[in-house]
Amino acid sequence: MDAGLEVIEVDLPAVITSDLRLNEPRYVKLPEIMKAKKKTLNVLPLAELGVDTTAHFDVVATEPPAKRSRGIMVNDVTELVQVLSNKELI
Repeated sequence: MDAGLEVIEVDLPAVITSDLRLNEPRYVKLPEIMKAKKKTLNVLPLAELGVDTTAHFDVVATEPPAKRSRGIMVNDVTELVQVLSNKELI
């Protein structure tokens, strides 16, 4: 799709990707960068903004990833086919 809006509904989990041509990047000119450095930065506390900072999730359980067996090195395609056949993968 080259232009416009497209709405797609999918079941989760889903993987979404985009193309590099999604938008044209804007490049800031050097004088604008220098002006930005001189401007003051206003910092507002979260309480002043009314933002709720409490956690909205509960950790039910954590566990380390399962141990995986080491891989094996094969020298050629024939050996690879033999290993896969022995494991009944092909």
